[in-house]
Amino acid sequence: MIKFFRQIRKSLLSEGKTGKYLKYAIGEIILVVIGIVIALQINNWNENRKQNIEEYKILVSLKNEIINNQEQLTTIIKNHKFVFEKVNELSSLMHPNPKEIKLEKLDTLMFAMLYIPKFDPITTVLSSDKLEGIKDEKLKTQIASWKYIYDDYEYSIKITYDYGTDHIYSFITQNYQIKNIKGSKFKNDYSFFDVNVRSILSNSVFENYVKMKSFNAENILKGVNKLYDIQKNIIEYLEIELSDEIQN
Repeated sequence: MIKFFRQIRKSLLSEGKTGKYLKYAIGEIILVVIGIVIALQINNWNENRKQNIEEYKILVSLKNEIINNQEQLTTIIKNHKFVFEKVNELSSLMHPNPKEIKLEKLDTLMFAMLYIPKFDPITTVLSSDKLEGIKDEKLKTQIASWKYIYDDYEYSIKITYDYGTDHIYSFITQNYQIKNIKGSKFKNDYSFFDVNVRSILSNSVFENYVKMKSFNAENILKGVNKLYDIQKNIIEYLEIELSDEIQN
């Protein structure tokens, strides 16, 4: 092709057709420029296509990851709700002259005082550099909100654990028999030593421990519910985005 253009230019020059030669040269330059522009556009299109394919894969992985987290979180919410309700029930029983309750009931309530459920999400995509490949700013904002809420949830869990370690556990081990605790995390066992139910329910210090556990349990429950809502929103948003990608 280059030889062909060169022959035409030589022919025009040899014939003394300088004007036509200049016009032809200019036309040839324009054609070359157009060719370069088209090549660049094709290259950009290919790069954009590759990026879109990669982004689609990331969005699919992100959606699957959050769906799995949502399933786990559904169970965790039930566990946090159980703790919150049982600790509040125990708080209502605290009194200088407490009502008589069966030891078996106290066993379940004590389990709630010790039990700290925890949501451990899969973050293969959520904590990876892959998120940089997402161009959707709204989705990025939602993910940033999720991370903020999860960090706050983790902090509430840590506060509850530290308080339990520093105060609640020591009181329970001194005034109650751990063998008696009834819950999913404890074996079905029973102590031969007596437990003074009335003494526990009338203890003013223990009442403070129960109330603090109630405050923490409430904050944690609010946190997991927020996580559930934002994960639900992200899943719904991703379903729409992925559906649009398929159609396009």
